[in-house]
Amino acid sequence: MSDKFREGDERVSQKGRLGARWGQERRLEFIDYRLRWDGQINRSSITDFFGISVPQASLDLNEYTKLAPDNLQYDMSARVYRSTGLFQPVFATSSLECYLDNLLSVAVKSELQYGNFLGWRTPVAAVPRLLRRLDSDVVIQILRAIREGEAVQVIYQSMSDPEGSERTVTPHSLVHDGYRWHTRAWCHKRKEFRDFLLSRIVQAHNAGPDEERTNCDTAWNTYIKVILFAHPGLRPAQRSLIETDYAMVDGEIHLECRQALLHYLLFQLNLTEAQSNQAPEALQLALKNKDEIYALLK
Repeated sequence: MSDKFREGDERVSQKGRLGARWGQERRLEFIDYRLRWDGQINRSSITDFFGISVPQASLDLNEYTKLAPDNLQYDMSARVYRSTGLFQPVFATSSLECYLDNLLSVAVKSELQYGNFLGWRTPVAAVPRLLRRLDSDVVIQILRAIREGEAVQVIYQSMSDPEGSERTVTPHSLVHDGYRWHTRAWCHKRKEFRDFLLSRIVQAHNAGPDEERTNCDTAWNTYIKVILFAHPGLRPAQRSLIETDYAMVDGEIHLECRQALLHYLLFQLNLTEAQSNQAPEALQLALKNKDEIYALLK
Protein backbone atom coordinates (compact mmCIF):
# COMPACT_ATOMS: atom_id res chain seq x y z
CA MET A 1 0.00 0.00 0.00
CA SER A 2 1.38 3.42 -0.92
CA ASP A 3 2.14 6.07 1.69
CA LYS A 4 -0.54 8.26 0.09
CA PHE A 5 -3.29 5.70 0.64
CA ARG A 6 -1.98 4.85 4.10
CA GLU A 7 -2.15 8.52 5.11
CA GLY A 8 -5.68 8.69 3.75
CA ASP A 9 -6.72 5.66 5.80
CA GLU A 10 -5.20 7.22 8.91
CA ARG A 11 -7.16 10.44 8.36
CA VAL A 12 -10.41 8.48 7.96
CA SER A 13 -9.60 6.41 11.04
CA GLN A 14 -8.84 9.52 13.11
CA LYS A 15 -12.06 11.14 11.90
CA GLY A 16 -14.01 8.05 12.89
CA ARG A 17 -12.47 8.01 16.36
CA LEU A 18 -13.24 11.70 16.83
CA GLY A 19 -16.84 11.07 15.83
CA ALA A 20 -17.11 8.21 18.30
CA ARG A 21 -15.73 10.37 21.11
CA TRP A 22 -18.17 13.15 20.26
CA GLY A 23 -21.04 10.64 20.26
CA GLN A 24 -20.10 9.33 23.68
CA GLU A 25 -19.64 12.83 25.04
CA ARG A 26 -23.17 13.64 23.98
CA ARG A 27 -24.41 10.57 25.81
CA LEU A 28 -22.44 11.58 28.91
CA GLU A 29 -24.17 14.96 28.76
CA PHE A 30 -27.49 13.09 28.62
CA ILE A 31 -26.60 11.05 31.73
CA ASP A 32 -25.57 14.21 33.57
CA TYR A 33 -28.79 16.01 32.56
CA ARG A 34 -31.13 13.18 33.55
CA LEU A 35 -29.37 12.65 36.87
CA ARG A 36 -29.72 16.31 37.74
CA TRP A 37 -33.27 16.94 36.60
CA ASP A 38 -34.91 13.49 36.91
CA GLY A 39 -32.75 12.36 39.82
CA GLN A 40 -32.20 8.97 38.22
CA ILE A 41 -31.28 7.11 35.05
CA ASN A 42 -31.06 3.51 33.83
CA ARG A 43 -29.58 1.81 30.80
CA SER A 44 -32.88 1.69 28.91
CA SER A 45 -33.14 5.50 29.09
CA ILE A 46 -29.88 5.72 27.14
CA THR A 47 -30.60 2.90 24.70
CA ASP A 48 -34.09 4.22 23.91
CA PHE A 49 -32.92 7.81 23.36
CA PHE A 50 -29.79 7.10 21.31
CA GLY A 51 -30.64 3.75 19.75
CA ILE A 52 -27.48 2.07 21.07
CA SER A 53 -26.88 -1.36 22.59
CA VAL A 54 -27.16 -2.20 26.28
CA PRO A 55 -23.41 -2.97 26.52
CA GLN A 56 -22.62 0.45 25.04
CA ALA A 57 -24.96 2.11 27.56
CA SER A 58 -23.13 0.26 30.35
CA LEU A 59 -19.80 1.55 29.03
CA ASP A 60 -21.20 5.09 28.99
CA LEU A 61 -22.39 4.82 32.60
CA ASN A 62 -18.98 3.47 33.63
CA GLU A 63 -17.27 6.36 31.84
CA TYR A 64 -19.56 8.87 33.58
CA THR A 65 -18.79 7.25 36.93
CA LYS A 66 -15.08 7.84 36.26
CA LEU A 67 -15.81 11.50 35.50
CA ALA A 68 -18.00 12.14 38.55
CA PRO A 69 -17.92 9.23 41.03
CA ASP A 70 -19.77 11.22 43.70
CA ASN A 71 -22.68 12.12 41.40
CA LEU A 72 -24.49 8.76 41.31
CA GLN A 73 -25.08 5.55 43.17
CA TYR A 74 -26.75 2.34 42.02
CA ASP A 75 -30.09 1.37 43.59
CA MET A 76 -30.10 -2.42 43.26
CA SER A 77 -33.76 -2.86 44.24
CA ALA A 78 -35.01 -0.39 41.60
CA ARG A 79 -32.20 -1.13 39.13
CA VAL A 80 -31.53 2.55 38.51
CA TYR A 81 -28.70 4.96 39.11
CA ARG A 82 -29.75 7.79 41.41
CA SER A 83 -28.15 11.18 41.90
CA THR A 84 -26.55 11.75 45.27
CA GLY A 85 -26.65 14.67 47.65
CA LEU A 86 -23.14 15.52 46.46
CA PHE A 87 -24.20 15.84 42.81
CA GLN A 88 -22.44 18.58 40.86
CA PRO A 89 -23.23 18.96 37.13
CA VAL A 90 -20.36 18.13 34.80
CA PHE A 91 -21.71 19.70 31.61
CA ALA A 92 -23.10 23.17 30.87
CA THR A 93 -26.12 21.55 29.17
CA SER A 94 -27.33 20.53 32.64
CA SER A 95 -27.68 24.17 33.74
CA LEU A 96 -30.95 25.57 35.02
CA GLU A 97 -31.10 27.94 32.04
CA CYS A 98 -30.87 25.06 29.55
CA TYR A 99 -33.49 23.05 31.42
CA LEU A 100 -35.97 25.93 31.49
CA ASP A 101 -35.30 26.67 27.81
CA ASN A 102 -36.10 23.03 27.04
CA LEU A 103 -39.34 23.23 28.99
CA LEU A 104 -40.27 26.44 27.21
CA SER A 105 -39.58 24.97 23.78
CA VAL A 106 -41.95 22.09 24.57
CA ALA A 107 -44.61 24.48 25.87
CA VAL A 108 -44.42 26.66 22.75
CA LYS A 109 -44.12 23.88 20.17
CA SER A 110 -44.72 20.48 21.73
CA GLU A 111 -44.13 18.57 18.50
CA LEU A 112 -40.53 19.85 18.26
CA GLN A 113 -38.82 17.87 21.00
CA TYR A 114 -35.75 16.68 19.14
CA GLY A 115 -32.54 18.07 20.53
CA ASN A 116 -33.37 18.25 24.22
CA PHE A 117 -32.82 15.67 26.96
CA LEU A 118 -36.09 16.09 28.86
CA GLY A 119 -37.39 12.95 30.50
CA TRP A 120 -40.19 13.39 33.00
CA ARG A 121 -41.38 16.97 32.89
CA THR A 122 -43.72 19.08 34.90
CA PRO A 123 -46.82 20.44 33.18
CA VAL A 124 -45.73 23.75 31.68
CA ALA A 125 -47.55 26.51 29.85
CA ALA A 126 -46.44 29.67 28.07
CA VAL A 127 -48.25 32.87 27.21
CA PRO A 128 -49.05 32.67 23.47
CA ARG A 129 -47.02 34.90 21.19
CA LEU A 130 -48.11 36.53 18.00
CA LEU A 131 -46.09 35.08 15.14
CA ARG A 132 -45.14 37.22 12.17
CA ARG A 133 -45.14 35.92 8.62
CA LEU A 134 -41.71 34.74 7.52
CA ASP A 135 -40.89 33.59 4.00
CA SER A 136 -38.27 30.81 3.92
CA ASP A 137 -37.05 31.87 0.47
CA VAL A 138 -36.50 35.43 1.67
CA VAL A 139 -34.59 34.28 4.76
CA ILE A 140 -32.43 31.96 2.62
CA GLN A 141 -31.54 34.86 0.30
CA ILE A 142 -30.61 37.06 3.26
CA LEU A 143 -28.47 34.30 4.79
CA ARG A 144 -26.72 33.70 1.47
CA ALA A 145 -25.99 37.41 1.11
CA ILE A 146 -24.49 37.55 4.62
CA ARG A 147 -22.39 34.45 3.97
CA GLU A 148 -21.16 35.49 0.53
CA GLY A 149 -20.85 39.25 1.11
CA GLU A 150 -23.50 40.12 -1.45
CA ALA A 151 -26.23 42.71 -1.88
CA VAL A 152 -29.91 41.83 -2.15
CA GLN A 153 -32.64 43.50 -4.17
CA VAL A 154 -35.77 43.55 -2.00
CA ILE A 155 -39.29 44.85 -2.00
CA TYR A 156 -39.75 46.24 1.49
CA GLN A 157 -42.96 47.33 3.17
CA SER A 158 -43.08 49.80 6.05
CA MET A 159 -45.64 51.84 7.95
CA SER A 160 -44.72 54.87 5.83
CA ASP A 161 -44.80 52.80 2.64
CA PRO A 162 -47.26 49.92 3.20
CA GLU A 163 -47.44 49.09 -0.51
CA GLY A 164 -43.71 48.43 -0.56
CA SER A 165 -40.89 49.76 -2.69
CA GLU A 166 -37.75 48.34 -4.25
CA ARG A 167 -34.39 48.93 -2.66
CA THR A 168 -30.96 47.34 -2.46
CA VAL A 169 -29.55 46.29 0.90
CA THR A 170 -26.35 44.58 2.02
CA PRO A 171 -27.10 42.57 5.17
CA HIS A 172 -24.41 41.56 7.64
CA SER A 173 -26.30 40.07 10.61
CA LEU A 174 -29.61 38.78 11.89
CA VAL A 175 -31.19 40.27 15.00
CA HIS A 176 -33.95 39.00 17.28
CA ASP A 177 -35.37 41.74 19.46
CA GLY A 178 -37.33 39.38 21.69
CA TYR A 179 -40.41 39.46 19.45
CA ARG A 180 -39.33 39.88 15.83
CA TRP A 181 -36.53 38.92 13.46
CA HIS A 182 -34.61 41.67 11.65
CA THR A 183 -31.62 41.85 9.41
CA ARG A 184 -29.06 44.55 10.05
CA ALA A 185 -28.07 45.91 6.66
CA TRP A 186 -26.58 48.79 4.70
CA CYS A 187 -29.40 50.54 2.86
CA HIS A 188 -28.13 51.74 -0.52
CA LYS A 189 -31.13 54.08 -0.81
CA ARG A 190 -30.77 55.84 2.57
CA LYS A 191 -26.97 55.51 2.65
CA GLU A 192 -27.01 54.26 6.23
CA PHE A 193 -27.24 51.09 8.30
CA ARG A 194 -30.79 50.17 9.22
CA ASP A 195 -32.85 47.31 10.63
CA PHE A 196 -35.21 45.58 8.23
CA LEU A 197 -37.98 43.35 9.54
CA LEU A 198 -37.80 40.00 7.78
CA SER A 199 -41.61 39.76 7.86
CA ARG A 200 -41.84 42.95 5.73
CA ILE A 201 -39.48 41.81 2.98
CA VAL A 202 -41.90 40.65 0.30
CA GLN A 203 -39.32 39.58 -2.29
CA ALA A 204 -35.55 39.15 -2.25
CA HIS A 205 -33.20 38.53 -5.16
CA ASN A 206 -29.44 38.37 -5.40
CA ALA A 207 -27.96 41.71 -6.52
CA GLY A 208 -24.34 40.65 -6.89
CA PRO A 209 -21.16 41.13 -4.84
CA ASP A 210 -20.70 44.12 -2.57
CA GLU A 211 -17.89 45.43 -0.41
CA GLU A 212 -17.39 44.40 3.22
CA ARG A 213 -19.52 46.77 5.30
CA THR A 214 -19.76 45.24 8.78
CA ASN A 215 -16.72 47.09 10.09
CA CYS A 216 -18.29 50.40 8.99
CA ASP A 217 -21.41 49.89 11.11
CA THR A 218 -20.30 51.94 14.11
CA ALA A 219 -23.54 51.55 16.10
CA TRP A 220 -23.36 47.78 15.61
CA ASN A 221 -19.72 47.48 16.67
CA THR A 222 -20.01 49.82 19.66
CA TYR A 223 -20.99 48.24 22.99
CA ILE A 224 -22.68 50.38 25.61
CA LYS A 225 -22.79 49.67 29.32
CA VAL A 226 -26.36 49.81 30.61
CA ILE A 227 -26.58 50.17 34.41
CA LEU A 228 -29.87 49.21 36.05
CA PHE A 229 -31.01 49.53 39.65
CA ALA A 230 -34.24 49.19 41.61
CA HIS A 231 -36.52 52.15 40.95
CA PRO A 232 -35.81 54.87 43.55
CA GLY A 233 -39.55 55.52 43.92
CA LEU A 234 -40.07 52.10 45.51
CA ARG A 235 -40.16 51.58 49.28
CA PRO A 236 -36.92 50.18 50.79
CA ALA A 237 -38.44 46.71 51.23
CA GLN A 238 -39.65 46.75 47.62
CA ARG A 239 -36.22 47.82 46.36
CA SER A 240 -34.64 44.99 48.35
CA LEU A 241 -37.09 42.54 46.74
CA ILE A 242 -36.19 43.73 43.22
CA GLU A 243 -32.47 43.55 44.01
CA THR A 244 -32.92 39.93 45.12
CA ASP A 245 -35.12 39.10 42.10
CA TYR A 246 -32.39 40.15 39.68
CA ALA A 247 -29.43 38.96 41.78
CA MET A 248 -28.01 42.49 41.77
CA VAL A 249 -24.47 43.11 42.93
CA ASP A 250 -24.11 46.20 45.11
CA GLY A 251 -27.63 47.15 44.07
CA GLU A 252 -26.87 47.25 40.33
CA ILE A 253 -27.01 45.19 37.14
CA HIS A 254 -24.45 45.93 34.42
CA LEU A 255 -25.37 44.87 30.88
CA GLU A 256 -23.34 45.18 27.68
CA CYS A 257 -25.52 46.00 24.66
CA ARG A 258 -24.74 46.93 21.08
CA GLN A 259 -25.65 50.58 20.53
CA ALA A 260 -27.77 49.53 17.54
CA LEU A 261 -29.91 47.35 19.84
CA LEU A 262 -30.36 49.75 22.75
CA HIS A 263 -33.92 50.71 21.85
CA TYR A 264 -35.03 47.08 21.75
CA LEU A 265 -33.47 46.40 25.14
CA LEU A 266 -35.10 49.42 26.76
CA PHE A 267 -38.46 48.56 25.21
CA GLN A 268 -38.32 45.07 26.69
CA LEU A 269 -37.37 46.50 30.08
CA ASN A 270 -40.18 49.06 29.90
CA LEU A 271 -37.60 51.86 30.14
CA THR A 272 -37.92 53.94 26.97
CA GLU A 273 -38.69 57.64 27.42
CA ALA A 274 -42.26 57.03 26.28
CA GLN A 275 -42.72 54.37 28.98
CA SER A 276 -41.00 56.28 31.79
CA ASN A 277 -44.07 58.01 33.25
CA GLN A 278 -45.51 54.84 34.76
CA ALA A 279 -45.72 54.18 38.50
CA PRO A 280 -42.56 52.84 40.18
CA GLU A 281 -44.38 49.56 40.97
CA ALA A 282 -44.99 49.07 37.24
CA LEU A 283 -41.47 50.05 36.18
CA GLN A 284 -39.60 48.34 39.05
CA LEU A 285 -36.24 49.13 37.41
CA ALA A 286 -34.54 52.38 36.47
CA LEU A 287 -31.54 53.43 34.40
CA LYS A 288 -28.64 54.74 36.44
CA ASN A 289 -26.93 56.17 33.34
CA LYS A 290 -30.20 57.37 31.81
CA ASP A 291 -28.89 60.63 30.34
CA GLU A 292 -26.07 58.85 28.50
CA ILE A 293 -28.37 56.13 27.14
CA TYR A 294 -31.14 58.49 26.03
CA ALA A 295 -28.59 60.77 24.34
CA LEU A 296 -27.30 57.84 22.31
CA LEU A 297 -30.82 56.96 21.18
CA LYS A 298 -31.40 60.49 19.93
